[in-house]
Amino acid sequence: MNGAAINGGEQDHGQHAWRYVLDEGFDPAGRSPVHAVQGSWPPGPDAAYRPHPRHRRPLTDPVPADAPPPGLPPLGAGRRPAGRALLAWLEDTRGPRLCRVAGSSGSGRTHLLTWLAAACPPDHPRPGRRVHALLDVEGLTVRSATARLADLLGLTAGHPADLLEALQDGTPRTVVVTDLDRAGGPGLPGMPERVAADLLAPLLSIPWLLLVVEAAHGPAADLLTAAAPGGAVLDLDQPQWTDPAQYAAWCGRLTGHPVDPAATHPSPGLAQLAARTPDAVLDPARTPAERATALADTWWAALPDAERGALTALSTADGPISTDLWATLPGAGGELTVKSAADLLPPPPMADRWRLRPDEVADRVAADRPPVDHGSMMWEVAGGIPVRDDGGPDLAGSEPERLALLLRHASAADPASPMLDELDLLLHAEPATVTAAFQRAEDAGAPATALAEAWRLAAPDRDALARPADRAAVLHAWLTGRDDESAAHCASLAAARWRTVWNRPSAGPCMVALGIGPRAGSLLLSDGSALHLADPDSGELAPVSAPLTSAHPRALTCTPFGGALLLDASGALAPITLDGAVGAPPGALDTLGPCTAVAGHHDALVLGHPDGLTSHATLSTGITHRPGTPLHDGPVTALGVTDADGGTLVVSGGEDGRVWTWMPGRPPLPAPVDRRPHPVTATALGATPAGLLLAAAWSDGLLRLRRWGERHRGADIRLGAPIHSLAITPDGLIVAALPEAVLALTLVG
Repeated sequence: MNGAAINGGEQDHGQHAWRYVLDEGFDPAGRSPVHAVQGSWPPGPDAAYRPHPRHRRPLTDPVPADAPPPGLPPLGAGRRPAGRALLAWLEDTRGPRLCRVAGSSGSGRTHLLTWLAAACPPDHPRPGRRVHALLDVEGLTVRSATARLADLLGLTAGHPADLLEALQDGTPRTVVVTDLDRAGGPGLPGMPERVAADLLAPLLSIPWLLLVVEAAHGPAADLLTAAAPGGAVLDLDQPQWTDPAQYAAWCGRLTGHPVDPAATHPSPGLAQLAARTPDAVLDPARTPAERATALADTWWAALPDAERGALTALSTADGPISTDLWATLPGAGGELTVKSAADLLPPPPMADRWRLRPDEVADRVAADRPPVDHGSMMWEVAGGIPVRDDGGPDLAGSEPERLALLLRHASAADPASPMLDELDLLLHAEPATVTAAFQRAEDAGAPATALAEAWRLAAPDRDALARPADRAAVLHAWLTGRDDESAAHCASLAAARWRTVWNRPSAGPCMVALGIGPRAGSLLLSDGSALHLADPDSGELAPVSAPLTSAHPRALTCTPFGGALLLDASGALAPITLDGAVGAPPGALDTLGPCTAVAGHHDALVLGHPDGLTSHATLSTGITHRPGTPLHDGPVTALGVTDADGGTLVVSGGEDGRVWTWMPGRPPLPAPVDRRPHPVTATALGATPAGLLLAAAWSDGLLRLRRWGERHRGADIRLGAPIHSLAITPDGLIVAALPEAVLALTLVG
């Protein structure tokens, strides 16, 4: 095989990294256009080589070349040189794939990267100036950071391996990550390194993905450097990245005490703290961190006792909190004292989310504070929860951040806290805190509970599940079969138009197909290692099984011969013999050509092709029907088929996000039946007792169920993981195959 190989042994990209083969002339450590990537190997010793579908297919820019470029937002504190450097790095096609923004606490790293994301929206007319996701990882774990990043990119994943799989689509992306050093919060001190090793380092293996990460010098930064040894570093403590005159003018506009620009240059956070400190005298010859330590001592010594008590109370929160919650903490002194104390802090990066900053201030306050009694703090915080008429805590009526603070202290006092079993508390608290608490319990060796496992699979750290009712709905799905009482409670809280009937966990990626011919009335179900027959009403497996020929299936279908066909990720269509019945007779597949999706029906196969065309091939006669023009712009990614209106009705989904229906021998409809700005991952059609039912899933995890002819009747469902395939049984069950389970759902009402 010709080409340059990105060898996992040459660069340490982490255990989940992929390996790629590039065309000659491209630097494996640099940026490579997607059309120069010949193929890849997934992680694992038995992984099969995958040809890349976009090889030698250059991407077309969807934004008109003559579109007026947006203006740059203002960048204060003299940071224009740093902003220009980042823009130049983005547009440098020969530059490294990683840029790390370093500097001491208060150097303005987060502000700079927030500016970069605002200056470079995903639809920027210049392709080299596009940021596709801005991920703040403060307080997040590997799981919650993965789920949020996938959500920001229009994907769904709860595990880094799932995200890496989804990113193999060849779409160029730039990801900006802020506050890596605060990942996990104080309760998970090693989390920055874990996020760097398990999530960010594997991302650096993708030739078409760029990563900008805020991380100070330290262990997490060292892991990124090992993954990308030639990465760029922009250290904001270096004076060349701050214009002295602009910085001085900015310092002159700060309110409070006069600030000497020469003594605080180049740190905006140091200047903001100096403006709140009387008689501040700093030595410009010392490092910014050394000056911040000296200034924190002067600032702390000048504080009145009341405000000092309020700031000490803030230091016990273990994370940013609002002024309202801050004012209720023990020792805070109430609303007026907290307001006065807040005026003595540099302004927070996010409105009304206060914590002690820069880090030297937090260290100084903690040095004078007695150890936190997390058990007592837990009960103090719990005292602010409203009470229902029956005397119980009104968790639904409490602020999510109060419940999160309660859970942080409970977890710090006891990693296996009984509060992790309080379903209503978890539903109404901020999700990232719940995920961190479960991670802390897991790290402490606490046995995994049904609720902890359901929370992991639901991956609720996403904007789409911001409402407690939405989280209850997805937790209901994953608790079914694990804790049916809690599942029923979640279903009642969700009041959704769907419910889960059964849930079959799996140790490998799952696929599902409806049985046809001699297998009618059964489901074909693959669990990553074997193909099984299953009862569609219960999910119970029959004794009949067959080994799989691929560990990375793309589509599965039954055939009229009693066997099955498996389409793997490389595009190969392989027959599977099941209980003596063949998937296809010798030679039956020879003339079908390259395909990207497949579905079986009676004596026929429906095929999707890389060029957007679909076809209907009758196996007994060899007759093939193809619509005259492609229904999709790009590859067909999913197919479903059923009997309808005296004929065969096909549904197809594509990389273009469109869902079409058509019938062999008849002209297609004038427009797709659905479309969304994400690739379709699965489709199904079924004639049910309540009428024809259409199911479609997209890469962002949305599963949409619609009854035929009833535009607004159905359900939009998010299960927390990508849906690989769908089947609809004659009784109306919607069977969805996900990476770690097969779930059967039904519409209600």
